[in-house]
Amino acid sequence: MKKNDVIYVLKLSLIFVLTVYLFDKIVYLGLEELNNNVLTGQSGGKVNQFLREKNEIDLVVFGSSRANHHIDTSKLSDNSFNIGMDGAKIASAATLLLNLPENKKQTVLFHLSPAYAFDSLYDGDDIKALSKLSNQNSIIKKEFEQLEKTTFLKKFFWTLNFNGSSLGLLKNYFYPKNDVKEYKGYDPITVTEQQKNIFKNISEKKTNIICPDIFQLNPIYKKYINDIDTFCKNNNKRLIIFTAPIYKDDCENDDNAIEHFLNSKRITYWNLTDMFQNNRSLKNWRDNSHLSSEGAEIFTDSIKVRLTQNK
Repeated sequence: MKKNDVIYVLKLSLIFVLTVYLFDKIVYLGLEELNNNVLTGQSGGKVNQFLREKNEIDLVVFGSSRANHHIDTSKLSDNSFNIGMDGAKIASAATLLLNLPENKKQTVLFHLSPAYAFDSLYDGDDIKALSKLSNQNSIIKKEFEQLEKTTFLKKFFWTLNFNGSSLGLLKNYFYPKNDVKEYKGYDPITVTEQQKNIFKNISEKKTNIICPDIFQLNPIYKKYINDIDTFCKNNNKRLIIFTAPIYKDDCENDDNAIEHFLNSKRITYWNLTDMFQNNRSLKNWRDNSHLSSEGAEIFTDSIKVRLTQNK
């Protein structure tokens, strides 16, 4: 190939890359504007609502679906929010917690599942649920970089961070899921008769789970427990880590192991796994680890009592 041909190809390639880059940024600005105006749904709107209200609330719940569906924060405080998200583990939940305002008195209820805490394969992948904010929120961006969850392509083509959530954002833009003025993040689970019967049959089956005696805390869990502990102690937050109820806990050793670790760090821990041990009514459950709306109301009332008794 002649020198002039090479130069021509290089010029065309450069023009193509610059055009694609510019187009990507234009589309990204549109998606960002769309995202900023969506305040409902787990495609991003709920997180947006939390980030808007985080400076004003005095009580907040973090965690997975076992936080989202289990605690009605409106019964705990008029000025509260439940930012529990389905599929969340410690990376995404802790990253949102680190967005709380500095030096403001707040009560923080942080859900932790011991089984995940001791999972050696956990790599913080759940933080990707916050990817659409990784170019505009410095705290989220920092955590993405520390966990090495960003890629060269995503650094170059920002619209890739909206993969998998664009349709959800559009749906919640045109058809908002909740009334933002009334919504405090709690999403109760309504259980059908068919679901009740399915869980009844499952709960009656015996399980043979090997429960180990020695546990090794996942390093990412250890990092984030230390991070949120330090942040809360330095910024006037009352941190309470808790584990929500389970209908049938096949291994209590991991509960004891995480309790020992948290106690050694003088972090308040409420192990509520067996809270329904004396109330085995299936009407309180959706499945082995999720409460129905009826069960969640009972659980919320118990949390309220604990908060009052342990001020």
